Amino acid sequence: MRSPGGERSTSRGERPWARASPLCEPPIADYPIPCPRWGSAAGHVPNNRVSVYAPNVSTKFLARLTLGATLLLVTFGGFTRGSGSGYGCADRWPLCEDGLLGGLLPRWEYHMVIEWTHRWLAAIVGTLALVTAISAWRHFRNRRLVVVPAVAAVVVIGIQVWVGRLVVQGQLASDLVTLHLVISMTVVALLTVASVPESEPEEHSRSWALRVAVAGGGSFVLLLLGSLVHDVYVSGWPLVGNTLLPDLSDTTVLIHFAHRLVGAALFAYLIYLWSVARRTGVADRQRQIVALTTMLFAVNVGIGALHVFTQVDSAFLVAIHLGLAGSVWALLVVGTTMSLVPAGLVAAQGAPGGEKAPNTSPSQGA
Repeated sequence: MRSPGGERSTSRGERPWARASPLCEPPIADYPIPCPRWGSAAGHVPNNRVSVYAPNVSTKFLARLTLGATLLLVTFGGFTRGSGSGYGCADRWPLCEDGLLGGLLPRWEYHMVIEWTHRWLAAIVGTLALVTAISAWRHFRNRRLVVVPAVAAVVVIGIQVWVGRLVVQGQLASDLVTLHLVISMTVVALLTVASVPESEPEEHSRSWALRVAVAGGGSFVLLLLGSLVHDVYVSGWPLVGNTLLPDLSDTTVLIHFAHRLVGAALFAYLIYLWSVARRTGVADRQRQIVALTTMLFAVNVGIGALHVFTQVDSAFLVAIHLGLAGSVWALLVVGTTMSLVPAGLVAAQGAPGGEKAPNTSPSQGA
């Protein structure tokens, strides 16, 4: 509806999201698609594809904020375990044993303060994930790439809370601690997928996605192996026991050996991916992701060496080692997702508010 002066007025049935930002050029038939506030300067959307993220920047920001907070929580969790503070509140959960205000606040004791901080960081992450899921549901309920992982992350965090309680009551049993880390990395992956689609269009490449996914699987296995023996010292680096083939009848030595073997293989594979990305027509952003992943992994190899040289006695090194490993995992999830679904684009799945975009394929005619 237009006013007498020729300006467009607000009508009851008008879609407010369509006026949130300038329309992309060229328009897709009579279906206005707002240009994202990030991405290409022209905001050009070819054919009948629409941006995965509509211009609701708050949902994208929330997803990434929650992801960053989760990686911080994982890092601090490594420090908590490495410092021996995991049992700082005894077997009481979620409050602290004999703490202030009935356990809401810790006593001024080192281990209790660390464990209390870890629990409250977890509460903040859970709250952020819930807010992100609500925002995704409100604005992107027809966009499965956004809303499904965002909502699933909340469910998985709920499971994580329950497992965390079991970890404390089970006096930090190693199998439960490893399960706790597995769930944490699942949350990281879900939040990563929810926050990925925002870049410029890229070529669809399943073969490249498979290569990156293999690296992601390797990083996940490496995380699990490391979590089993991070606090058990075995001399020698890079060779376990300073020998090419140590006594593998000892379970601890076997896990250390497997951890080093998988780490070496993954490092070589990342270098191979980097060389392939530079030689082939892989998108610039994919090359950047692989390059950054390889560099972070190289730094983490050095941190791992320091961890051995200090006889696994530094909680700070444990935290950095785990935080970098989690970041490598997240980057490889990003690379895989962007290859499977071209980042920033998806076949029209519906507009915000639940409205479907019309078919505007060339065969339909004018």
